[in-house]
Amino acid sequence: APQTPAPTSDPTPAPQTPAPTSAPTPAPTSAPTPAPQTTAPTSAPSSALTPSASPSPSPSFSCPDGQVGFTLTLTTDDYPEETRWVLKQGNQWSTGTMIASVDYLTTYTKPQATYIENLCIEENKTFMFRIFDKVRDGICCNHGKGEYSLALNDQEIHRGGEFNRKEQTKFEAISSYSNTNTPPGIEVDTEPKGGNLDSTNEDEKEELLSTLPFIEVGKETRGGNIDSTSENEEDSTSEDDEEAS
Repeated sequence: APQTPAPTSDPTPAPQTPAPTSAPTPAPTSAPTPAPQTTAPTSAPSSALTPSASPSPSPSFSCPDGQVGFTLTLTTDDYPEETRWVLKQGNQWSTGTMIASVDYLTTYTKPQATYIENLCIEENKTFMFRIFDKVRDGICCNHGKGEYSLALNDQEIHRGGEFNRKEQTKFEAISSYSNTNTPPGIEVDTEPKGGNLDSTNEDEKEELLSTLPFIEVGKETRGGNIDSTSENEEDSTSEDDEEAS
């Protein structure tokens, strides 16, 4: 009979499966992208722009057809309430037509401040601008560095400030003014300190604009006296009667 081989004393070992590691190896993952950071606001907001003591010059302004832009830029001295001005259209002061004016005491109140006035005036016409100082010392330079300038269509035609009681600029308003085209007919009459500008000519007598007396309550005005006599008051009144409305 066929013989079956006897089994070996040691059976063939079964295949071994590697034992798992004590801790699984973490799968390689990329580091998460950090969240975007928003910059924290500063503890205090940026400071606002501080306006300058004197206003900047105004930009160009437009006028209707047949008119020209007239600009007065005036910087007051230490006594702004002593200053006023009048703009008239015409060839003679006594018969000219009032275009614009400002009065003593009420209009200019801040010393060493710049004021800008823009007006549209009729082109190809003659105009006269007069500036007055109540105590006859102009707006420069003993009591502050005041000055004024006149411009047509943003181009300066006259600058002044040193005069006695008044200064007059006579000019023609033309629309084509440029740096190379000087307006015709500019005439400047300055009353020098200690002098008079047409104060004795009857046809140039100026009408009374303001009836307000130039007196600070309880104070002696510069160049004057609160205890002035009636004679002095009459002199002051006659001077005021020379100013136009």
